[in-house]
Amino acid sequence: MTPKNSKYKSIFYIYSFNHSIPMKVLRFALVLLLFSLKTFAQNTAKPWAYWWWQGSAVNKADLRANLQKYADAGFGGLHIIPIYGVKGEEQNFIHFLSPKWLEMLEYTVKEAENLHLGIDMTLGTGWPFGGIDIKPEHAAKTFDLVYEADQPPVLKPKITKQQVKRAAPGAEGLVLDHFDKANVEHYLSKFDSVFAKNNIGIRAFYNDSYEVYGADWTEHFFEKFKSKRGYELGEHLNIFENKTTFTEEEKQIYSDYQLTISELLLEEFTQPYAAFAKKFGKLSRNESHGSPGNVLDLYAANSIPETEFFGSKPFDIPLYRQDPEYSEKQFGKPNKMVLKLASSPANVFGKKLVSSETATWLGNHFKVSLSQVKPIIDESFLGGVNHIFYHGANYTPVNAPWPGWMFYASTNFNFNSHFWNELPLLNKYIENCQNLLQNSKTDNEVLVYFPIQDLWHQPKKGVYMMDVHNIEKNGIFTDKYRKLLNDLETAGYTFDFVSDLQISQMSELKQSKGNYKMLVIPEIEYMPLSTLKAIKKLNSVGFSSIFEKTLPKKTTGFLDLKENQPAFEKELASLKSMVAPSVVSEMKTKNLKRETIQEKGLDFIRKNHDEGLLYFVANQHQIFEKGDLNFENNFKYTYTYNPKSEKWLEIPIKKSGRIKKMNLELMSGESIFLYFTNTKKENLSTYEIQNYRHSEDLSKDWKLVFTEGRPKIPNPQKFTNLQSWTLADSLAGFFNGYGEYYNTFNLPENAVDKPAQIQLGDVRETAEVWINDTKIGTAWSLPYNLEIPEGILKPNNKIKIKVRNLSANEIKYLDIKKVNWKKFYDINIVDIQYKPFNASNWKPVDSGLLGPIFLKY
Repeated sequence: MTPKNSKYKSIFYIYSFNHSIPMKVLRFALVLLLFSLKTFAQNTAKPWAYWWWQGSAVNKADLRANLQKYADAGFGGLHIIPIYGVKGEEQNFIHFLSPKWLEMLEYTVKEAENLHLGIDMTLGTGWPFGGIDIKPEHAAKTFDLVYEADQPPVLKPKITKQQVKRAAPGAEGLVLDHFDKANVEHYLSKFDSVFAKNNIGIRAFYNDSYEVYGADWTEHFFEKFKSKRGYELGEHLNIFENKTTFTEEEKQIYSDYQLTISELLLEEFTQPYAAFAKKFGKLSRNESHGSPGNVLDLYAANSIPETEFFGSKPFDIPLYRQDPEYSEKQFGKPNKMVLKLASSPANVFGKKLVSSETATWLGNHFKVSLSQVKPIIDESFLGGVNHIFYHGANYTPVNAPWPGWMFYASTNFNFNSHFWNELPLLNKYIENCQNLLQNSKTDNEVLVYFPIQDLWHQPKKGVYMMDVHNIEKNGIFTDKYRKLLNDLETAGYTFDFVSDLQISQMSELKQSKGNYKMLVIPEIEYMPLSTLKAIKKLNSVGFSSIFEKTLPKKTTGFLDLKENQPAFEKELASLKSMVAPSVVSEMKTKNLKRETIQEKGLDFIRKNHDEGLLYFVANQHQIFEKGDLNFENNFKYTYTYNPKSEKWLEIPIKKSGRIKKMNLELMSGESIFLYFTNTKKENLSTYEIQNYRHSEDLSKDWKLVFTEGRPKIPNPQKFTNLQSWTLADSLAGFFNGYGEYYNTFNLPENAVDKPAQIQLGDVRETAEVWINDTKIGTAWSLPYNLEIPEGILKPNNKIKIKVRNLSANEIKYLDIKKVNWKKFYDINIVDIQYKPFNASNWKPVDSGLLGPIFLKY
């Protein structure tokens, strides 16, 4: 947070008075300080990236060169994750937390600061937390049930033996027990020693997604369980038996066990981890998904909740390509509701930043284009994310032969990526969006209860881990629950998820930071009595609640169930009027904001921003192109902001009471901000839709010259009809680089000097367009259309289009030639189906202009 000038001015006056330093010098110092703080505050708007240090085999020259490249490309910061090393580089490995490693870390932070980059770091190596100092007594634990003749089962604890995944040299070892604070403090102690001696300027510590497999016990679990739940779990071990039917008592006991696991993960790991970061003035980033707990509470305990956009999905955008090798059956399909699990607690508790691990396995290595990245960025913003972290940008020596050092999982955003030269365009788009999104607050009015209790009342051996890669299989997002969420969204209501703990906190006025008016409780069976009482307390102070179809039937907790169930039913008696057969129909009778643009196939997020109301709107379907949109508010002025072109425009509005009607064009794949305010922006042009009436087909008779790339420059080509440049020349089938297309065209007098639009059709993958020696722009996202300003077009015109393709064809060439680029320890390099990577049998990937190309005027 940037300090107030007055506070710092007074400090400098005092210092000047006591030390006789000229006030001009101090004022200059103050300006530098405030500029530095402002720059640091701003760099969260720029995208950051995971920055894997393989073997921590880094050196100062390459660190400096890496950082300079990322700064120049428009990154805001990097996140250091030490991992396994590169074969042949063993002499350069640096052990984690050794004096040499800390020297490299401090150097990195200082150099990054000079370049206005921030640096985060994983509080460990690889994932999850663990390592060389984790002995069996500190390690993750599970248990067996041991049976003897005619005796009840006996619980025998044991360690899971899981090792840290992708560990760096000097940090290999067992995974930490996350359910015991003493073990967690033991793990953190080595970092305490390091940062107590030298509090290196890391911005945030990081904990990756919970992948502690099989851990469902801790040494003193029996004692902790009795302290929390009031009875002996050891007398009820039959709940862990592998059977298909359970009594109601057994369900309640298992739920108590799962609740205890959840509380231990929160209280003995997550909160101490966040407190440790705060102790040293750092932020805490945490990927809570995958955890065997209520992820809403775990996310809420950290400075920056971090979600994950893992995998690929088929967007309903013309020409959008989903990698056909991605297996939804194996890995699931990304879902915006997963993102909201992190953004919801941020909204509820007023946290400024919601980060996302973004583009993990969006496509196979060497096959991801910027046109595939932008829709998932937009969906991330729609899900409440405002702090993008690319996954990722591997550290590599700048002189390492292409493709350099690589992480095993895509997508590669480092300077060896085929889209590196065009990446600043995406980076600037993200910065422009996040500048607005980070400086605005949620305007969601609806909270939706997170029904974790129904899941926890289904006993099994082990714990329920919140898998977000495939939410249809993780238990909570049942068909019924997903239908409710879809109905709310389709009807135009914006909402956040809320947990039992958070409802209780709201009722005690310990929060919220939002503008919530309505609580929706889905059709469920179980609810804690304390939650029900908290809901009634909220209702008594003006909150509204709707129960979907029926009231919950049972309360939770085995110990006092006989007393609590009648009390629960008594509390329910006064809530029958709040049951609604249709939640959406009932909500339409309330005074809630409902956005009708959702009915047009437009997705949005609505936020409060300064003196107005801000909408980020994305068209990710083929329903809307242009037409009238209605909004309801009392603001005087309405503006559009295009984060790609960076243009603010005033849009004409037709008013009817509180209803404002605008005529907007937004093609499938495009996005825009709408801003309603009472403050007039001066000197803005007026938004207008260009209705082009004429069309020229420019798809024929192109010349192509290859300019720069590898492995060799192919021969020039001529196209009567546009097609992939890989078809005409075998050498072009391996080419990775740039080709320049040339053509001429004539126009009638009514087109000369007039504004126009060029529609490039199918571009593989980016296209920089020049007309009459004037750069028009670069098409890098769908749709591949560029606006041509007035004064450019003449009766006789020449056009050049510089196209960049994917690098997949060159990697095929390297694998055919058996070049030794896959030289990494651990998992080495795998493909999108986690099979050993081999591109030698790939078909050539289409490259260049595929068309058709039209000029609209």
